[in-house]
Amino acid sequence: MTVFDNVAFSMTIAKKSSAEIKMKVDSALNRMRISEYAGRYPSELSGGQQQRVAIARAIVNDPKLLLLDEPLSNLDAKLRIEMRSELKRLHQELGTTIVYVTHDQVEALTMSTRIAVFFEGILEQVSDPIELYLNPATLRVADFIGNPRINFIEGTATSVYQKGVVEVNSDLGLMVFPEDQFIEVPKLSSFPIKIGIRPEKIIINGVGNGMVIDAEVYTSQPAGSETILTLHCKTSEIMAKLLGIHRFMSDQTVKCEFSLDDINIFSSSTGKLIKRAMNKE
Repeated sequence: MTVFDNVAFSMTIAKKSSAEIKMKVDSALNRMRISEYAGRYPSELSGGQQQRVAIARAIVNDPKLLLLDEPLSNLDAKLRIEMRSELKRLHQELGTTIVYVTHDQVEALTMSTRIAVFFEGILEQVSDPIELYLNPATLRVADFIGNPRINFIEGTATSVYQKGVVEVNSDLGLMVFPEDQFIEVPKLSSFPIKIGIRPEKIIINGVGNGMVIDAEVYTSQPAGSETILTLHCKTSEIMAKLLGIHRFMSDQTVKCEFSLDDINIFSSSTGKLIKRAMNKE
């Protein structure tokens, strides 16, 4: 079948009129920007064009709900970026509810309005993409979302009830938070925690507006648009992500700066988020 016949197949089976079929197929092909390929056969199309045909066939009947199960998994990186853009534009134009299943967290974060994260069939968190990234509900979600991965640092939290604060001690130093910033504070006076901080939230050799610690460069990985640093801070290994090309030597000592507002704290015993990062956007 040609591209036109392929997209029209469901309407043909439903015995729709030729005029209605032509109108809706032309509209679907136009939306997917493949009108000029209407007379071609699948073997004459690229992988990205074939994927557009499949989506055009799915939307030709103006569905109220569109189910997409890893639709971009067989495409190369360049085509995936292109098709992500097309699908997001299509969603805005159609206003159709789309349930999109993917293992690619970049697809999930860039395309969705709501994300549901499942592990082993169990729903772990439902949130909008920004909230999910800034405040993952559990250690598993935090570790899954983000590239490079989030930094985890072991520590101990102590409730100082008479001052209404929680003191957190780790390789990042002593941090003091108002108790009301915590979702919950275990009733123990002292308890094990894990600090979470995103690599892009760590500033190297900044002006000193936040908390500053010393670290040694283990490796530096310039990648054109960004530079990834692996750093050793006492017994902890952390990663920092810098925009642009930066050059560092192995074993070089640098100043790492970060804001307490960007810190997540998780209970080590339950794995749940107990202190949220602040969304400044």
